Amino acid sequence: MKILPIGVLLGLGTVGVGGWYKFSNLKPKTLRQYLEWQGLKLIQDTERNYWQAALDENKKIAGDLNIDTSSIEGIKQWCGGNLDSENYEDFKVGASLLCVDNPKTVRARIIQLDGNIDGLIKEGETDKYKVSYIFKKHIEGVTDLIGFVPPEQEKGKPINEDLENAGKALSSWCKKSLESAPDDTLVANVKLLCYPKGFEDIDGLIKSRGEEGLLLTEQSNSEALKQKYSSIKDLSSWTQDAESVSSGSPEDSLKNWCNSNKSKKFSEEGTFSNLYPKFRFRCIKTTSADPQTATGA
Repeated sequence: MKILPIGVLLGLGTVGVGGWYKFSNLKPKTLRQYLEWQGLKLIQDTERNYWQAALDENKKIAGDLNIDTSSIEGIKQWCGGNLDSENYEDFKVGASLLCVDNPKTVRARIIQLDGNIDGLIKEGETDKYKVSYIFKKHIEGVTDLIGFVPPEQEKGKPINEDLENAGKALSSWCKKSLESAPDDTLVANVKLLCYPKGFEDIDGLIKSRGEEGLLLTEQSNSEALKQKYSSIKDLSSWTQDAESVSSGSPEDSLKNWCNSNKSKKFSEEGTFSNLYPKFRFRCIKTTSADPQTATGA
């Protein structure tokens, strides 16, 4: 093995030390540079929703830094005044939370997207959670996602939805998910499940679908009401229900039944799965786009 001359070894040592010296002195000059070197993306002045998300998620930290938290202007001014500072050791932690696009929770990510979370179902609005569940339960994987096991159904019996426990399960899942680390799938699921439907009863759903004019209770549909009554009057499912409504003319019993049931809330057990199919069959004028069969009678 060939031995290198001592001078060469000394030369290599000098280069190594010089390289180490240069590397050890390579550090960000400003707070802005520090954040960028950390791989963080600075929030731009015009990205209002992103500032709002940063403030919402880190309001306590902003307060500890004596920043005005009444609006986003406080943190915008603080970040703008410190990003080019060369003495930034005391600002690093705060800036890495307040001045960058780095949401830690689903809640903050939704604020980035929508500007606020005002549209979410609020804590304590149990009926809205029930309604959201009942209209989403058919989506594959939803019950597993929220940790709810639907009750087994008995053949020949009305469908048991167990809305009380379903609503609680969805409420708990939404609350937990909002504080979880954000990813696109979780954010999409929260937006799907944790926002109210926009109606609470059968009448509200009919209006949201633009079907008011198809109600057989409308005067313009009086002939269709008579025809519908004639088609169901001898069905056992109708004769049982007809006993609960008083009427003048025979078809008035159907009109009264429709009027009394359109205010039924979907948060009530059985409205969605047992009553609503009957209501659509009995009380909505048949169209070519909405075929109806006697199974809902």
